[in-house]
Amino acid sequence: MKKIITVILCLTLLAAAPLNAYAATVGQMKSKVISIAENEIGYEGSSTYSKYGEWYGYQGGWCTTFALWCFNKAGESLGVKLYANIVPSGGNCNSMISWYQNKGRYHERGSGYTPSKGDLVFFDWSGNGSAQHVGIVSSYSGGTVYTIEGNCSGKVKAKSYNSSGSKPYANVSSILGYGAPNWSAVGSGGDEDTTKATTAATTKAPTTAKKQTTARQQTTKKETTTKKETTTETTTESTTKPPVVAKDMTIHAATTELEIGDSVELDYSVKPKGASAVVGYFCDEENIIEISDGGVITATGEGTATVVVCANDEIYRQCEFTVGANTAEVTRKTPLGGGNVTTAPTQPLIKTREQQLAEIGINIEKLASHKKDYIIPLGIIGVTAALSFSILAVKAVSRKIRSRRKVEEQSE
Repeated sequence: MKKIITVILCLTLLAAAPLNAYAATVGQMKSKVISIAENEIGYEGSSTYSKYGEWYGYQGGWCTTFALWCFNKAGESLGVKLYANIVPSGGNCNSMISWYQNKGRYHERGSGYTPSKGDLVFFDWSGNGSAQHVGIVSSYSGGTVYTIEGNCSGKVKAKSYNSSGSKPYANVSSILGYGAPNWSAVGSGGDEDTTKATTAATTKAPTTAKKQTTARQQTTKKETTTKKETTTETTTESTTKPPVVAKDMTIHAATTELEIGDSVELDYSVKPKGASAVVGYFCDEENIIEISDGGVITATGEGTATVVVCANDEIYRQCEFTVGANTAEVTRKTPLGGGNVTTAPTQPLIKTREQQLAEIGINIEKLASHKKDYIIPLGIIGVTAALSFSILAVKAVSRKIRSRRKVEEQSE
């Protein structure tokens, strides 16, 4: 009976071995990400809407969500976790750069790093040292970087960059740097599309198990002593509570519609209550808003800017601030990215007489301080004008009377 059970166990191990032995290689994962990205070329959304945003749960600029979507799809296809593992779980370009910097896997252009297939490439169109766009490197050859990018005028496009390309949208000078995913952390092998060699199961396993059992029997007394020591250590450790890890986060702002010069605090709260979190703020459009310590947003220029709040380099929440001429009045503090935002509609301003005169260049305060200089002259002018109009009116009536008399005389 024991032999039959042993044979069945061996057959089971042999049948399961190929399933567990095959794993995605680095090359397979890179190729799958690029293949999925290539299949999306030609997709058209708008500058602020895409199906990738539907997947991510946020609509806005979608170059980042496109890249994350491709990694997520590739991971699902290969049965490995790529999204939120070798790429961040969200954010914008600058927060993604920070994510790779913290892991020592960000390489600035000009550092000597050679971009590789599957890298994330970050662009600085404005030249201010801040990233405004991200794509996926599909290949690199002869100094030319080939990419696939989302939200290129609302479309997914294949592009290339070299030293002779037109600036800034086809020249390598617009590349800020590269984020290199740690493929080996989730895969095996090199860049070739090969599979992991199958390791055949042998019948030595039962023998090894017997040896281990014998050794355990010989050291029963020693294990008893060790267990007592372990129990003491466990009791000591149990008195120290592990830190509460943040699992979720919501962000709050009094308003997301500002005028130049306005400031508003972008606050956050984490769940569960009492969880510790290291929080950072990031923005792609620093010429529109500035973020100071504590998440105070200050509007510096007209436009729309996406702000990302990151907790523990894992949880990302984002919202858009619009800086323009009109500001909506806010009725209460409300969460962004969760719940309903309640704001009062923008009301048309009723301008005072002083405001109306100020718009045409008349300063009421200065006029009041010099009223003695202009009240009497203005009064004389007014009286003169009134007399003039009266004289003109009398003359007009006289002419009508004379003309009527002439008509009557002629008819007689």
